[in-house]
Amino acid sequence: MRHIGRHIWKTLLGVVCVGGLCAACTARQEICITGSVRNADGELLVCRHSVGGMFNSQTGDTLELQPDSTFTLTLPGGEYERVEFYLLRKKKMGSLLLKGGNVQVILDGRAEKPMIVEGLEEKTMRVAELLDSLYDDVFDIRVREGDRWGIARDTVAASVRRKLTDYALSLDKEVAGVDKELLDKARQDIRMQLLLAFQNQVLATARRVSEATKQEWLAELDSMTAFCSINHPCSPFSLSFYDAVSYDAGIRYYTKGEPLPEGVEEGVALMFYDITHRLTGKAQEAALAQLFLEDEFQEQYDPKLLPLADEFRLLYPESPWMPWVNRAVGKNRAFNETTVSDDLRFPDVSSAKTLEDVTDLYKGKVIFMDIWATWCGPCREAFAHISPLQEYAAANDVVLLYLSIDRPSDDAKWRKMAAYYGLKGEHVRDQEAFHQEIFDTFGHKGMLSIPHYAIFDKQGKLRYRAAASPEQWDKLKAQLQEAAR
Repeated sequence: MRHIGRHIWKTLLGVVCVGGLCAACTARQEICITGSVRNADGELLVCRHSVGGMFNSQTGDTLELQPDSTFTLTLPGGEYERVEFYLLRKKKMGSLLLKGGNVQVILDGRAEKPMIVEGLEEKTMRVAELLDSLYDDVFDIRVREGDRWGIARDTVAASVRRKLTDYALSLDKEVAGVDKELLDKARQDIRMQLLLAFQNQVLATARRVSEATKQEWLAELDSMTAFCSINHPCSPFSLSFYDAVSYDAGIRYYTKGEPLPEGVEEGVALMFYDITHRLTGKAQEAALAQLFLEDEFQEQYDPKLLPLADEFRLLYPESPWMPWVNRAVGKNRAFNETTVSDDLRFPDVSSAKTLEDVTDLYKGKVIFMDIWATWCGPCREAFAHISPLQEYAAANDVVLLYLSIDRPSDDAKWRKMAAYYGLKGEHVRDQEAFHQEIFDTFGHKGMLSIPHYAIFDKQGKLRYRAAASPEQWDKLKAQLQEAAR
């Protein structure tokens, strides 16, 4: 179960080249979008889009701009697809709903209305704007930044369900007037998004109420789920479809307490089993495909997914998702085939009682400490900037000490990920004996934000409690030189 940010943080790590994936699509009536970008302020233009009417919520495509800041995006058509544009790290530019033909767009990063479109009916554009606005409202309730329907403090499950279903029916009237295909997809997008809002309230409520009240919420969730119909063939058109599928399984097994299927382990195997036994057609295909794409985006690289990829290929050999799935599986396989080289060292610190017991292993040397975890996306992003630090450390006898706060159960993954990213240096994992010391020393009020960097001098004294990051190389280099004096 994951949260998706309004500015689509997923695209920050999931960008790929448009041409390579579109070339593999089946030749049909084409969608051709030509456009220009103004006031991008140096940010990349990113799009996310559906494939075969199924929205890819896990990855985004960078659009290559010509010298005059124009671009062309060609996609297979034939049925309604959804295309969303973003300026990376800046703002959402807008969405298109279209099934073929030529469309022109002007994107302006500083305009109040950042997208101007030519070639689409006004009603179709209005539906796209309505669905975008709904997505923002659902995101706001999930992160408690807004409450469009007055449900955040509503403790009556039936009342919350009624508010959301009434709102769905009111939006049905607003999208009426478009052709049946788009109407069906818009209606299901509305339902998937509002189902996600209700699921979110169930999770927020179930842990802090009586068992009787919890059962009331779960009963109303059953009614809401039936109303929304996850298994509808148009449900995958929604941005929120895969999240709704994930939440549905999580709530059933871990909140309702449904027994696990016999012989099926928790994790991706359970999700794969659940999807194949509860969903059919496009809903099944889209959910399974995005299970692999989520593994890639989250960089989980769960080895249990590899044999499941063969099952997906047997189920959907002609799936338009196949280029994305093959890429995700390839990365998973490459990660799991990684071997740990000799320039990564894993000293035994199981007997260490304090952090000083660890740093004393390197007395007489400056230590650069990187506190990270395998599940930390920003930590993994930062590894792209370590080359200058590695070169400096090798030339100046600086110890690169990577301190992981992963759980013991993730020991194998921790070692493999360190090798996968080429983190030459010393690697230790947080031990119970000095776990609290790490949080007290480098955190604030019991919270520790990672990645976190620190520098110890040659005497083992903590010189920089919060050092510069490898991305700030000039500042970090100066701090390392100061610690060496």
